[in-house]
Amino acid sequence: MPSPLLSALQRRFRLPAGPSLSPEKAPSLRREGPSVPDGLRIGRSAAWIVARSVSRYRCIDLAGVPTADRVSALRAQLTAWQPFPASDYLIDMNGGQAQVFALSREARESLPQARALWPETLLHPVGDDGLRLVACLEGVEGQCWRAGVLHSSRWWAARPVDAEWQDFARQAQAECMSVPEVQELPWQRPRRALATLDGLQQRLQGQERLIGGALAVALAGGSAVVAHGAWDAFQARDSGQAELQAVRDDVAPVLAARDRALADADRAAALVRQLQAPSPLEVLGQLNQLLPPAGRLKEFELRAGLVKLGLDLPPDVTRAKLVGDLEAGGWFTQVAEVKDGAGRGGVVLEMKLSGPRPPDRAGMDAGLTRSAGDVPAGPPSIDLGLLPGAAGSAPRGGKP
Repeated sequence: MPSPLLSALQRRFRLPAGPSLSPEKAPSLRREGPSVPDGLRIGRSAAWIVARSVSRYRCIDLAGVPTADRVSALRAQLTAWQPFPASDYLIDMNGGQAQVFALSREARESLPQARALWPETLLHPVGDDGLRLVACLEGVEGQCWRAGVLHSSRWWAARPVDAEWQDFARQAQAECMSVPEVQELPWQRPRRALATLDGLQQRLQGQERLIGGALAVALAGGSAVVAHGAWDAFQARDSGQAELQAVRDDVAPVLAARDRALADADRAAALVRQLQAPSPLEVLGQLNQLLPPAGRLKEFELRAGLVKLGLDLPPDVTRAKLVGDLEAGGWFTQVAEVKDGAGRGGVVLEMKLSGPRPPDRAGMDAGLTRSAGDVPAGPPSIDLGLLPGAAGSAPRGGKP
């Protein structure tokens, strides 16, 4: 069963009913005026054939124009094309091509009230791609067809000569050949309903209204579906939030314990860093072992493993020896002198610590050089034979 929308479109664009259009069964408009077959009664619903001899033709390409703007573009081109002092137009929309037949408004107004006007060109079968010469009610018509569209047309009162035909073929941009034989084509009902320019605008507006109504119905149905889906999603969201809150209540003690454990871990890490940081006393003790005894410490700074010293050196100690002694200890590395105006006998050094604690100095001389005179003498040797009670010793006060 067809939908209401499809039925409405069929009623709007269906072709007029009635007998097949042909010169024997329908009145026609010719060069001498209206022509009515003998015995034919003309009513207000009669459809008239417009002879090619009283019309002019042009194919207007609208394929590159948006559909909503095609009527305006067509109106602009037809305003510039005025083959008669006052012209009326019959328009056949063939896809994006407008097949336009123009006729004199005076000739049209000479007809009785007609239900429809049909150019005789559209009452014959569509031609194959290329040129053909067709017999008309009056004279002949040269046609150039491409993909089912009549791109060019010219009317002659009699069969054209070669020069006229070649000029037509050149303007139609078709392959030039000799004048073909005139074809007598069968008559048939038109393939599409024609419209005037104003009627085409009304038709477009009617289509827009129908499409708008269909879209409104579709949107209403879609809105209902969306609303139902939104309600389901709303309920699912409430259920999910309730479940999420229940889970949060269950894991709240675990999360609190985790937060406390993380805080304790942070505090423990801070304490470890403090315990691992080198002590200023340890650094000073190590410096006391490595610096020359006659030197005087003027400045000391310890910050993040970086040590800065300010010293007054005795005359017999060079800066190179001082740097070598500090680096030989194994704890102070990258010892460098800072040029900051420490004075003639002063020096300012910066160095880094190789670790949080000084290296084990067991078995090392702490940077001091001991001579043989600095070694204390050992205990005197004891003659075991002189000890009381020893074998072979003489008794106290006796003779040997």
